[in-house]
Amino acid sequence: MTRHPLLLQQIAQAFPAGVPALSGLAELIAQVSTSYAAADSERSELERAVATAAAELAERSRRLEDQVEQLTRLEQAIAERAAELDQRMRSMMVLLDHVAQGFAMAGLDGKIRGDCSLAFTRWFGATREDVAIWTMLAGDDSNLAAWIQLGFESIRSDLMPLDIVLDQLPRQIERGGRQLRIEYQAIGVPLSAILFVVTDITDELARRRAETAQRELLAVVDNAYRDRAGFVAFLREASAIVHGDPRGVSLAELTRRVHTLKGNAALFGVTSVAEICHEIENRIAVEATVPDAASWNALIETWSAFHDRVEQLLHVSQRRAILIDWDEYQLVLGTISDHEPALAAQLRRWSQDPTRPHLEHFADRAKTLARRLGKGELEIELHDHDLRVDGERFAPLWSALVHSVRNAVDHGIEAPDVRRAAGKPARPRLVLASELRGGEVVIEIRDDGCGIDWQAVARRAAELGLPARSRRDLMDAVFASGLSTASEVTQTSGRGLGMAALRTTCSELGGRVELVSEPGVGTTVRCCIPLARPASRTRGASLYRV
Repeated sequence: MTRHPLLLQQIAQAFPAGVPALSGLAELIAQVSTSYAAADSERSELERAVATAAAELAERSRRLEDQVEQLTRLEQAIAERAAELDQRMRSMMVLLDHVAQGFAMAGLDGKIRGDCSLAFTRWFGATREDVAIWTMLAGDDSNLAAWIQLGFESIRSDLMPLDIVLDQLPRQIERGGRQLRIEYQAIGVPLSAILFVVTDITDELARRRAETAQRELLAVVDNAYRDRAGFVAFLREASAIVHGDPRGVSLAELTRRVHTLKGNAALFGVTSVAEICHEIENRIAVEATVPDAASWNALIETWSAFHDRVEQLLHVSQRRAILIDWDEYQLVLGTISDHEPALAAQLRRWSQDPTRPHLEHFADRAKTLARRLGKGELEIELHDHDLRVDGERFAPLWSALVHSVRNAVDHGIEAPDVRRAAGKPARPRLVLASELRGGEVVIEIRDDGCGIDWQAVARRAAELGLPARSRRDLMDAVFASGLSTASEVTQTSGRGLGMAALRTTCSELGGRVELVSEPGVGTTVRCCIPLARPASRTRGASLYRV
């Protein structure tokens, strides 16, 4: 039997003379030896486990030391990066504080995040945690603040696309006499803030206005030299309209005057006045009331500024510009009338207004309008027959004829592709003529366009409650105030006032207007006015021809 070494030492110490042969002793020694062997095996396993654990612990310790070292290096890098970013931010703020734009960022709750640029705080004041961005931007304008706040609420609710909401926010505001443009940039994915970029455009707008005024003046000077008499008449009539009391006439008459002023201002290139007239027309059409004092004062100020510039340059306030005094001219004319009728007739012509410059001016405007509307290059026929008329008396007619010229180009003449499809020459034709027929001055505007759409006239007349059963009813409807077949109102046409104004003017001059229109062939508008002033001015009847 194999005995454990430790057991052998213990037996030797206990039995120096030898192990006695006692009953059961051998069995006990065998059991103890087995227990010692089992303990040795368990101890070996434990030692191996401890050694393995110690090795793993050492490895983990080494790894932890490596991680601590890496973390230390990362913290150092983060600190260095933070310092760099902080320096960049300080440099950026210094840069932003020295540019003309203002920058601020607001969260979706409207609260300012971070610092704003110096320009922003200069325009809107210092930021506070309890003040929302819309309050800062709007100042005392509660409507503007509500507008911006509503935009932020729409962004938070996510009911509409972000780009649509941002497009609906105000793009230009006024603060402290400065005009400021605002741009919006979305920040973060998902969205977390809105960046406001504000630019002072006061000087830019002033420069644009000055450039616009300069271009307008150059255009007006050119038109005035082409048709000085007509331009002088326009100034006189326009001044009477502008400086008249808009409350002193009916709404229909005021509408006609504003519409006529708009048309003639556009004809002579006075776009600033034409634009304000268009705005006033829109307000009258929507509100059906006389424009408020602010709107009319804006018209007065714009007209006065334009008139002063023109007067300083052209000195057009004195209408008569012949070589002798007007009274002296009349005296000479009266002296020779009985003895030299031919000479007297020639002298009378000198004081009269030639029709050709008016027709040429209409032709120039018609060509410009045709190009702008995509109708191509107009072919113009002009026949003035060397006709001269009383400039002062016929001035309202030239003003009213502007509507007919615009209608011919805008409604009558087709686009080139439409003309080609109809078998017409691609280049449209417009005839402008004036002549004397049996004691009447006849002014004619004739186009080779599509003619009047009588079905559209009938539908529109029915909508307005006008008779529309016969061709005569439809002819009357064409000249009714407010009837237009245009699909939209533009600065060119669409109010349905032009033909009514023309008929009224012809009637007030003791004449009439004739209308000839054939579908697919064209339309002719003919004004027939007595050469001499009628003894008693009565409203003339309109004559229509189909």
